[in-house]
Amino acid sequence: MNFGQLFGKKGASKKPPKQDKNEQTTLMLDQKIQEQELRLNNLETKANALQEEAKAKLKAGDKAGAKRALAKKKKYVEQMKQIEGAMAMMEEQKMMLDNTLQMKDVMSAIKQGNQAVKEASKGMSVEDLEKMKEDMEDVKADQEELNDFFKDYADQNNEDVEEDLENLEEELAKEANAVLPSANIEKLNPERVKQKNEEDDLNNFLAGV
Repeated sequence: MNFGQLFGKKGASKKPPKQDKNEQTTLMLDQKIQEQELRLNNLETKANALQEEAKAKLKAGDKAGAKRALAKKKKYVEQMKQIEGAMAMMEEQKMMLDNTLQMKDVMSAIKQGNQAVKEASKGMSVEDLEKMKEDMEDVKADQEELNDFFKDYADQNNEDVEEDLENLEEELAKEANAVLPSANIEKLNPERVKQKNEEDDLNNFLAGV
């Protein structure tokens, strides 16, 4: 029996989490750009050295040697241009990849948001809202009709009370006229007293005639 398999191997290292393909591509581009920068610096150093060599040979009168040095330098310069172009392309690819990943995240967020809106809108529709509006209008109309009914009922009761109040006032006036002495009738009803005095004067005049 393998006890290592039974109890687990001590100090066994866990596998690192698998990187996303896009992350691997980004890291690869970074690495290649750094490598090309080293190559570019190396070629630039060699090209500068050949430039100095050509100057020295020319000063020494060795024109052929100076030409060979310059020709070799020219090849290094051409390689440098190729590397610079490759680096520019890889930088552009890296930027495009980063932008694509950013847009992918944005699109994923928008998609998730749309899904959430759909989930939240389940069971709701324009028809449902229209039906709810109609129901509310019906309820409102019923309430207004009920309010008008009670208002009319209250107005009818008020009319009956007004009539009762007038009758009570007349009754109290009759009782006051019957109880109060004639001296107080004028205070109670001055117009009635004036009319009575005029009638008395007319009767006295007719009696004298």
